Amino acid sequence: MSERLEAQRRLITVWILRTSIGLSVACIAAGLAVFLIKGADYQPHTPSGPITAILAYVWQEAMGLHASAFLDAGILVMLFTPLARLASGVVANARARDWLYVGIGAVVIALVLTGLFTGQDAG
Repeated sequence: MSERLEAQRRLITVWILRTSIGLSVACIAAGLAVFLIKGADYQPHTPSGPITAILAYVWQEAMGLHASAFLDAGILVMLFTPLARLASGVVANARARDWLYVGIGAVVIALVLTGLFTGQDAG
């Protein structure tokens, strides 16, 4: 891989990590603020099922200003960070014409997305 592509790859990785940490901290801080402002009436809920159902739940609860929704959003951002990093790696390897790693990365992304979209209901 050329020096230029490697430098771009590092820059993108740093950007992804910094952005995800910033978003996660902001979501968790917002959840903590809502929790403290509303008088600490937190009732835990663990969303389950496909990622679309979880995201819909978090969005609906966030619109109702429930602290747990913001906390869940912060955790989801951190959970999506490795997937974003993997996707950027696939793009970088495609630009470097390293097709073996593009294929491996694409298979891993497909497996992760299949798991996310099929989901599993808790009990």
